Amino acid sequence: MLSPSPWRERFLDWMRLQGWSVRTTEEYARELPRLFSFLQKRGLERLSEVTRDTIADYRLHLFYLQHRGRPLAPGTQCRCLNAVKAFFRFLRRENYLLVDPAAEVEAPRVRRSLPEVPSEKEVLAILEAPDVKTPLGLRDRAILELLYGTGIRNSELRALRLDELESERRLLQIRHGKGGKQRVVPLGQEAAYWLEEYLRQGRPRFGPRPLEARVFLTKSGQGLSQRHVLGEVVRRAAKRAGVTRRVTPHSLRHAVATHMLRRGAGLRHLQEFLGHASAGTTQLYTRIEVSDLRRVHRRCHPRERGGMGK
Repeated sequence: MLSPSPWRERFLDWMRLQGWSVRTTEEYARELPRLFSFLQKRGLERLSEVTRDTIADYRLHLFYLQHRGRPLAPGTQCRCLNAVKAFFRFLRRENYLLVDPAAEVEAPRVRRSLPEVPSEKEVLAILEAPDVKTPLGLRDRAILELLYGTGIRNSELRALRLDELESERRLLQIRHGKGGKQRVVPLGQEAAYWLEEYLRQGRPRFGPRPLEARVFLTKSGQGLSQRHVLGEVVRRAAKRAGVTRRVTPHSLRHAVATHMLRRGAGLRHLQEFLGHASAGTTQLYTRIEVSDLRRVHRRCHPRERGGMGK
């Protein structure tokens, strides 16, 4: 009888070796029981019996599947099928199967909508909302300035370590980027100032443990380990600033890209700045020197030179 149990850990280990994010590996591994249940109901006893038609039928199964009385969203269907495709790719590459039956089955196309972007005026109000007379306010101000100033992701900021800061050169080494990718981004004057203020007057007040290397800490002196913590920092600042639209760490990241693009930044510079990787276009991009990226950052970022809204 087919069972996901012996395959789950092997699949997880393989994905980790590929450098995939923790979130992706866990989501993909959770999809195996649903797949194996489907295969069992079709009377299959071995993975070698799975064919391209089987995977196509599974895609149709996902289309008609309902959760809490509603069909699965196209994005959920796509993620589920991508997990299956990754699993069979693993089986083929590790020689558990001679052919990959899922290789030519396409995942459903998902129409991606861009998040609502706060205006430069709204962002400025959000950045200035924390009470910087308190350690927590200094921390929140530094977090907000880095989110918007560098376009850093939620997970990247939570993982940021003290040895990744180059204060003298005003650079940020992001070593724990999405998919294990690393990049270097300029640290603008506003972000650098508030980061230094937090490190000098805020962080020590949290009583960090001697070996705690993460930059941003909780009140108890531990590293920020949960995604919702940064979300709450942004929501709290937005509420205090009187911004009624929903604002998240990701919408600040998207806002800086939008604002810089409007001010003349090139797409290839933004791709490097944000750490984006596109399978179809990445090879067309030449290596961008940090000095070149710094010039574009100074010229186009709303928090540089002329200031926001000017």
